[in-house]
Amino acid sequence: MSSMQPTLGAALAGCMVAVGLSAVLGFQTFLYFQIFPSDANSYKLLVAWLWLSDAVHTVLMCTAIWQYIIVNFSNPDIVNKIFPAIPSIVSLTALITLSVNTFYGWRIHKLSKHNWWLSGPIAVLSVIRVGLAFTTTTEMLLEKTFTAFAAKFKVLFTSGLAISAVTDIIVSSARYYYLRNVRQGYSMTHEAVDAVVVFTINDGFLTCGVVLASIICWLSMHNFVYLAIYFSIAKLYSNSVLATLNLRNWYRHRYVGSRPLGIQMKRPVGGVNAPDPHASMAPGVNSNSLPTHKHVTSADMHGLPGKMEVFVDHQVEYNVGDFPRGEVDRYDVDTHSNKSMNVA
Repeated sequence: MSSMQPTLGAALAGCMVAVGLSAVLGFQTFLYFQIFPSDANSYKLLVAWLWLSDAVHTVLMCTAIWQYIIVNFSNPDIVNKIFPAIPSIVSLTALITLSVNTFYGWRIHKLSKHNWWLSGPIAVLSVIRVGLAFTTTTEMLLEKTFTAFAAKFKVLFTSGLAISAVTDIIVSSARYYYLRNVRQGYSMTHEAVDAVVVFTINDGFLTCGVVLASIICWLSMHNFVYLAIYFSIAKLYSNSVLATLNLRNWYRHRYVGSRPLGIQMKRPVGGVNAPDPHASMAPGVNSNSLPTHKHVTSADMHGLPGKMEVFVDHQVEYNVGDFPRGEVDRYDVDTHSNKSMNVA
């Protein structure tokens, strides 16, 4: 009985956690289609694919647990057998990971102004990950037992997970770097980008940490603890994309809709030459009636603040990440006419 706890008991616990994450994904999918009905078709197809693949993943996972625990209840040696649902889960997990990495790689490609030196390795690593997963699936089906598979292909399964962790690190680092570069210009943008950065770091650490935990348990334990952790990997990746898309609505109301847009301007230290009105004078206008050119010195600006911030009271409805040619496909603006200027 004690040997069953870290095997079938761990697998059952991991299945329950994964089913809970699948329920969260279903709720996020519902929210997405409710909040963003006019989103880009590519996003809608991605969300639909992630939800459908997650549903199939959940069915396969529950089927495997049913076969181990219910169908073969009185057979303790069944823990060594590889049912077809297990290798199918490996392949589907790789496909979901590929979809998620493609989504983030595409966004990084736009943020980096089409830097193939960065997005290219992400694409290559993602494809290699899928290739290793399909090879793992084939060998599992051929070997039929965990003992035989681990004796010959332990490195194969480990390499697939390791590449997935490396890809997570690259994607999270690139997203962090380019988001920090966006944190310029508008004062409102600072807080919004900071919130996105925090989410990016936490999201990357979570997925990478779960993958590494699965690798450690796979290499150091001879039970199903690694499999219990592995069940949640695909769920976390899918939830990551849905959270990224749905949080746009929260960012919009928290950092855009509730406060005016501020632009910081600094006063030059030295003198400033005012523009010459004669330079752009329309034909037929008497130059004597216009003010003369004046040189503005630091003494004239004495007492004025060194920095001021202009606030424009407005309301914006938009979809982040869909600007034309790499930014937003739809940008609907509802701007109020009242504007104000505050001097800091």
